[in-house]
Parts: sequence; C-alpha cells; structure tokens
Amino acid sequence: MRKDSGGKSAYSMGLLIILIASLWLGCGSDDEQENGDHPDKIVGNDNAEMVLIPAGEFEMGDPFNEGTTYERPVHTVFLDDFYIDVYEVTNAMYAKFLNEMGRHVGDTGHIWLDIGDGDEMIESVGGQYRAKAGFEEYAVVEVSWYGAAAYAQWAGKRLPTEAEWEKAARGGQVKERYPWGDDEPDGSQCNYADKNTSYSWSDPNADDGYQTTAPVGLYPPNGYGLYDIAGNVWEWCVDELDVEFYENSPKENPVSGGITLLMPDNFNSIRERRILRGGSWHSTPEILRVAYRYSSEPAVTLSYFGFRCVVPADP
Repeated sequence: MRKDSGGKSAYSMGLLIILIASLWLGCGSDDEQENGDHPDKIVGNDNAEMVLIPAGEFEMGDPFNEGTTYERPVHTVFLDDFYIDVYEVTNAMYAKFLNEMGRHVGDTGHIWLDIGDGDEMIESVGGQYRAKAGFEEYAVVEVSWYGAAAYAQWAGKRLPTEAEWEKAARGGQVKERYPWGDDEPDGSQCNYADKNTSYSWSDPNADDGYQTTAPVGLYPPNGYGLYDIAGNVWEWCVDELDVEFYENSPKENPVSGGITLLMPDNFNSIRERRILRGGSWHSTPEILRVAYRYSSEPAVTLSYFGFRCVVPADP
C-alpha cells in the first residue's frame, strides 16, 4: 500500500494529458438526445461489456447541501454520448493486461499494481501474473491512477471524466442521493462498511456479506445497468482535483485540469491529485452519495482503489 502524502486545500487548473486524442464537443437540450446509430451495448477490446450513456444534460453536484463545499454549486452539464464499463475491472482482466505488458511498473517507475502488499488479489508466479484462486471476478485493488490509465490505454479506452462518472452513476435519476434512490444502504444495494468490518464508522445493522471487496455484479444495477457504481472499490477518474472547479466549470464536456492533447503516452508526467468517485467497502453511507468527491495522489495504491473505463460513442 502506497499512502497519500497529503494535499493542498485548492488546486489551480493545469495542463491535463489524458489518453484519448480529443475531448468531444457538443450541445444539447434538457432531454436525452436520440441514440442515433449507436447500439445500447458494445464489448470493449478487453472483452468488457459496456453500456451507452446517451447524450444530454444533467444536474451535477449536491442538491441537498449535505456534503463538502466543493460538491457545490449544483450546475448543469452537457455530455456527448459515451460507453462505460458495466462492471469494475476485475483481477482476471488486470492480470491479462500485466502479462501482455510483462511488468507491473511503468517505464517511469510508477507502480501500476502494488504486488506483495498483502491486500492485492493478483500474484506473480514464475514470471506470470494471475488472480489469486477464487478472486478472479473480484474488482482489482491496490492499483494506482497510473496503473488504471495504463490499462485503459492498453484496452483502447480511457478513464472517465468526473462528469461522465457522475452522470453514469445517477442512472437517469434527478436529485437522488444514491444510485438506487434516496434510501440509505442496508447491505442489499452495495458493499460498504457494515457489520463485517470492524471500524468505528461501521454500520452494525447492515450486512452486505463481505468484509472487503465483493465479486463484481453481485448487487443490483442502477438505472443504466451499471453494477457496483457505489461501494466495493473507489473508481479513479481522469480529472485533476480542483476544489473550485464547480464554480467555473464549462457546461459542455467539462474536465478539470486543462485540455486534452495528442500525447497519449505522457500520462506518466501527471503529478497532481486525481479524483476518485463512488466510495468502497471501507466507506460510510455519506461517502456513497453520487455527488461525493474524493481525491488522492496518482501514485497511491490502496486496498479499496480500483476503476472502470469509458470510450466515446463517436471516436
């Protein structure tokens, strides 16, 4: 586990280099646009199921004034349509990536996956990476932002923007706290800090059946058909943390940290904190809210950090 060394109270917008050739531009109405010729589902290059999130506007942020100040103001965002992984990336999928790359450390020395920490569910045996027996379909953990970005590049995808993630997580709902609605979790909707954990913040009245991560797809999907979008593992986003970003966010296809350049190999140059969303098996109900924003340094690996990927519907 590589711990976070801490951060600043605010971060200026800087140059963001992510893994696709260009951000998509668009405009729309209050309603979801027609899907056109885009199929509702596709299969990615990594054989992951992906579902279409249709173009249109949504209200981003905390409408209940319950969270931190940088979850506000609520603001209208328009996104072009895109595809997102139905499930979080699993240990089996990530082990295949590592085997094709032949390493778990990037060219610049950034650890992609913390092998040997004890919390990871992938091991190296005889020069080959493999998921530990019985954990093949669990969400990969102990993966850094660099490791998530490297996988996404290998798969011909990228990490979601924070806005894409929140729209997908809301599942078409308006002004709801969680992907399933307003009811607080009770262990049936997602994997979070319940009676199976032993933290001071654990919910003693809920039982999701797992102490740490759970197999992907175990709990009900949201309105877009996405599984584990709340709980199980935190999911890395491409955005840089900017606590004031909501105050001056562009309306169309926003991404914090600058512009996208034609430099897909240079994600290793990123140093600023990156956004994570969704909470994990380690989280309280408050943190599972779709508006909750968290961040970490990109080199950090923890037993509750994972990811899923996206691709634009119109490359």
